[in-house]
Amino acid sequence: MPPPGQRVYSKSLPGVGSVEARGDHQLGAQVGEIGAPRFLLVEGSESPIGARLNELGWTPKIRAESIGAVDATAISQADVLVVVCSERTLLTPAFQAEAVRVARGTPCVAVVGDAGPDAAAYTARLGWSGFVSSDSPDAILLGTIAAAALGELSFPPSATSSLVRALARIAPVTIVETSQLTPRQRQIVTLISQGATDAEISSVLGISRSTAHKHVQNARRRMGARTRSQLVAAASAVPAWRPT
Repeated sequence: MPPPGQRVYSKSLPGVGSVEARGDHQLGAQVGEIGAPRFLLVEGSESPIGARLNELGWTPKIRAESIGAVDATAISQADVLVVVCSERTLLTPAFQAEAVRVARGTPCVAVVGDAGPDAAAYTARLGWSGFVSSDSPDAILLGTIAAAALGELSFPPSATSSLVRALARIAPVTIVETSQLTPRQRQIVTLISQGATDAEISSVLGISRSTAHKHVQNARRRMGARTRSQLVAAASAVPAWRPT
């Protein structure tokens, strides 16, 4: 049995057979002897990951020094893209744009050095399939790559808490009392829910178009809504108003 909290991989690679990894060096070597999926490796010249994979018998089909150098042709030839980077790189806008681009074509795995507690969450936000710390045991490194190549999501158990924290920061639930709306704003929201434009609102309520627009903006601000549809959703508990 593996140690408590240790990931266990049991995967079958096409033409390779069953691969089971429990995190010990000997089993990692056995996995390396069996074979590897077709993978594209992105790493800088100072990274030791490529050499480490080579020692285990996992040679990348294609190598690149930057993710920006990975084109559609290269992506089409790989079962998985393995990118060696730092946590700081994961937060770089230029890298993120390229990361999203390549993830549309193939599963991606981040091998991160000096990874902090939120590095896995940063990786998941890019739409990538796996994350592994560069100092993980050989079997964990190989298992993560193998799992992603098969279309699996592969993140360490410790990533769960960081993903939850990230979600709480990114999309917190905000409770807004609908009683904050004035009677006129409730009328406005009801008309918007019926598809009324600012011009139609002004006609129904007998007010100018600019006043109608101002009421809409004020209602959105009070309800913390960015759009008219969000305003209607946020105020859905407000009793419906009907023109008389």
